[in-house]
Amino acid sequence: MAGRVSGGDTTDLLAGLRPEDGSMPLPVLTIDEAAFDRNADVMFGYAKALGVSLAPHAKTPMSPELSQRLIDRGAWGLSVANLQQASVLLDAGFQRLLIANQIGGRAAGRHFGALLKRHPDAELMFFVDSIASLDAVDEAAAVAGWTLPVLVEVGRGRAGARDLDAVSAIIAHAASLALVSLAGVATYEGAVAQADAAATRKAIADLDRLALDAFAAVRAAAPDVPLILTAGGSSFFDLVLEDLLPALKADGNAEFVLRSGAIYFHDHGVYQRALSALDMRFGFAPVTGLVASEAFVPAVKVWAEVLSRPEPGLVICGLGMRDVASDQDLPLPLALYRDGAEIAERPGQVTKLNDQHAFLRVDPQSDIAVGDVIAFGISHPCTCFDRWRILFGRNPDGAIVAAYPTHFG
Repeated sequence: MAGRVSGGDTTDLLAGLRPEDGSMPLPVLTIDEAAFDRNADVMFGYAKALGVSLAPHAKTPMSPELSQRLIDRGAWGLSVANLQQASVLLDAGFQRLLIANQIGGRAAGRHFGALLKRHPDAELMFFVDSIASLDAVDEAAAVAGWTLPVLVEVGRGRAGARDLDAVSAIIAHAASLALVSLAGVATYEGAVAQADAAATRKAIADLDRLALDAFAAVRAAAPDVPLILTAGGSSFFDLVLEDLLPALKADGNAEFVLRSGAIYFHDHGVYQRALSALDMRFGFAPVTGLVASEAFVPAVKVWAEVLSRPEPGLVICGLGMRDVASDQDLPLPLALYRDGAEIAERPGQVTKLNDQHAFLRVDPQSDIAVGDVIAFGISHPCTCFDRWRILFGRNPDGAIVAAYPTHFG
């Protein structure tokens, strides 16, 4: 369902701005517009080839404008994690949302119900993994005044019903509630990933078997209802489709919805490694004819100025934990600029971050100087975007052409 937000704010205020030439105060985060569009083309092509739907996780950028671009391409809806995120997107005009998380208890249900009363055209589906979480959605439905659909979430390593007995208890309790309806099954495979690839594959296969058992149980309780089965982050979506899609197609009255969100932005770290692993298991090329680790390209850079060269082998940049993700990897220096021109010199390696400083080890003979600008790649966009109130869109020649406000609360 489409929203009503417009594209990025391209105004005269942005004309002539480039992060590398001193025309913008630094640090800033930029999104390569062409890379974002390319990544979206590749992911939507993959989904179309397999006949599955996409509900991109909007928590990654929390930008209604960027989410709208995915809706405009044909996304089934959007995924969110909590009330604040749902409120932002409903206020922006989006209607179909997966609440891809447990919402809490009855008090949280009342808050969701009040939100729905303000948006009577909204189509929200809620994850439930226990009788308590089901009661919370029932409370939301009572406040809103209409029936709400729920997806029974199964999981390991994080939230989710752990076995079929728990699933059966949820289904039985749902039958006793007048204002909730069974709409399908949800899971998230990334929570069971391990360092070893073989162990990860086994853990995902075990989880997917539970998801299929849960789906069969929901189908038995709702024999004629169109159901949803949803899974898929940005690292192992091929595996869940391999495990789950055949049974879903055999059902004939169900839709598979992938929730991948970071894939549209990609990165230079954790997701680049994930896609390289995906290629090693031939999870993408047979569907698209493309090598995933080459087809998807990093769209995000963070730009910072050199503040100090206190030692021959040490450079301090104005970039820290307040500005860039560091939960998966430290930022990766990509390119060095002076007066707007790129210098063919390696800009060193980040060894640690303080709140507002990046420590780079460099060749003591390096020419890097105070005032130079370094472009950094990131690892894990989900924990980078939330540090920014504006994401700047950059066209292929490097000019800033859009400004996307973020809404992280």
